[in-house]
Amino acid sequence: MRAREFNARGIAKAREFLAEVRRNPAGRKTPPEELLLGARHTRSFRGRLLVDSRWHGFRSRREIGEYLAPRLAPFRARIADRTSLWSWLGIFHFEDTVRIVDGAARLSPLDETFVIDRLDKQNLRGMHRHYLRSAWLLWETHRDDAAFLLDQPPWARGGIANEVFQSQRIFNSAGVVRLVLSLYTNGARSKRGFRDQPGGLRHLLRVLDQLERTHDVYGMSPEALVRILPQEFAPWVDGTDLTGDTAADPGAAGAMADPPDRSPPPDRDSPDPEPDLASAPDPELRKWEALVRRNGRGTMRYKGFCATVRIDEADGTLTGTVTTAEARPIGTVSATKADEFKRAVRETVDEHLARA
Repeated sequence: MRAREFNARGIAKAREFLAEVRRNPAGRKTPPEELLLGARHTRSFRGRLLVDSRWHGFRSRREIGEYLAPRLAPFRARIADRTSLWSWLGIFHFEDTVRIVDGAARLSPLDETFVIDRLDKQNLRGMHRHYLRSAWLLWETHRDDAAFLLDQPPWARGGIANEVFQSQRIFNSAGVVRLVLSLYTNGARSKRGFRDQPGGLRHLLRVLDQLERTHDVYGMSPEALVRILPQEFAPWVDGTDLTGDTAADPGAAGAMADPPDRSPPPDRDSPDPEPDLASAPDPELRKWEALVRRNGRGTMRYKGFCATVRIDEADGTLTGTVTTAEARPIGTVSATKADEFKRAVRETVDEHLARA
């Protein structure tokens, strides 16, 4: 079908639809046809832009980029900031991008993940959060140089994704994005301690601000950036996958002499040891929760079963999968606090054992 775009009434009605889904997350998730096609809420988009109803949702930003890029190519010069179109596309593909957990929609409290309202300054400032627009721009700007971010679900955010998406200077710099992903990711995972350890991401952003006084850091290649980083980054630089041979470069060697141990420093904030849910007292659970929220992940054990947990970027809940000793999943749990998570895991394990 041909794409449309919202007028002001359509934007307001779309935000009402999102509010209704939040009030009743297990209820209706299909936007009303009148909202998407009615003349009261929409107008025709000038151009033959065709969109499809999908058989399954978008599993990654890469899928969004591959889907949108050829369709939007003829209009690229005039749509990057066309909020009326992106809002319509966001609602049209709402069911394809919304996160569903146990049949319930998990929406961010921020409307701009689906709808961008020019009349709401706070909402407009967050347009970098729009699931479709951000994925399309990432694909158009970086392609496989940003594979770590492209291969995440549309709603996935975290320390690295947030820093890349929310800063236009970082997002538009091919060199800085490649540097960040090379230093702080390993395959599909971020490295332990990447946020706050010496030479970590936050340290890097402060250093780039300082180096910008004397270097065009956002226009430099990752190889050139590596050569001007101070010694604290040496443990992270080793093993990065950058084009070119920075190790053989005299400038790089002078800036970063090899330390005795070139592996990244251990993440001393990791939730270790894994507490046994049967005996962990509340103070230990609170400490564990604080560490999990800092690191973004953790584990818990109960009767030989293991629950892996991570932080839901949309609403901050603790979400995990419970597995047997053989790593066979038996259920998923989520809770707002550690004691509730503990209780949910116990119930899942006990129910499984009762059925066995």
